[in-house]
Amino acid sequence: MMGSADRFLIVNADDFGRSETVNAGVTDAFRRGILTSTSIVATGTAFESAVALAGQNPGLGIGIHLVLDRQHEPALPPSEIQSLVTSNGKFRSRRKQFGKMAVDPRTRDDVFREWDAQISKVLAAGIQLDHIDGHGHCHAHPRVASVVVALAERYGIGHVRLPVEATTWRPERVSASRFANKLVLNSFALCSRHLWDGKLSFPRSFYGFSDGGHLTESVIRRVGQAAPAGVSELMVHVGTSNLDPALLESRYDWEGDLRSVTAFSRAAFEEEFGVQLVTYTGRRKSGALAQPQPTKVIKSTG
Repeated sequence: MMGSADRFLIVNADDFGRSETVNAGVTDAFRRGILTSTSIVATGTAFESAVALAGQNPGLGIGIHLVLDRQHEPALPPSEIQSLVTSNGKFRSRRKQFGKMAVDPRTRDDVFREWDAQISKVLAAGIQLDHIDGHGHCHAHPRVASVVVALAERYGIGHVRLPVEATTWRPERVSASRFANKLVLNSFALCSRHLWDGKLSFPRSFYGFSDGGHLTESVIRRVGQAAPAGVSELMVHVGTSNLDPALLESRYDWEGDLRSVTAFSRAAFEEEFGVQLVTYTGRRKSGALAQPQPTKVIKSTG
């Protein structure tokens, strides 16, 4: 067995509730593989079934997957978030939305209202949220870092994803543009970290950006070998069909990510790599708490 007892890994699937094939992928990866956590889309077309599945899979950690781009619908009427939508009432593309957020200070208040509505919808459905993350890592944009803190304090959520993947982490295949995007994201997220420090907890290491939507079993092995002492997070995107119309725009291999995270059972992965698989709050599938707490040791509001 490799590693030691002080290594922890959260394996989180984004986009729960986005479609039925994603929901099926999440539950399959949790039941058969190493998935420990997921993040739910409040306005996803399969939100209601995701809520039902959450109740059928105790031990699955669930966070909020905040959204702001055209792949998703707003939770509020467009008239209430005018700085975030176009004339047709839809969110902008991710690139245009991020640009708007950077130059228009009005977006902060609209983001607060919209994300408050998204979180409220999930909580009203009976889901207990254990962390915050965002589609395209929108939650890490410096303009809204303080919004994340305010909403976390309002709803007692103590944990957040810090999507900073080490520049030295080079996957099997990565394009120059993807690597450049990682550098931009890292700079954004590190700015936001200054506001989150002392208020929110987050894993110390992050994996899954460079390989986003294109995981392989060998990448999973590398993460198991490389994860340092403390808590790390691996972001995945699982689904049972790459032909799902709701997923085509992403160009991700949703089926491939599912195969990769189910290539190991939970017990086999922990035994081979000496890494304990946990959720953001430290809970294992059995519901027992892992020790130490699987987050960076800083003050938490949750």
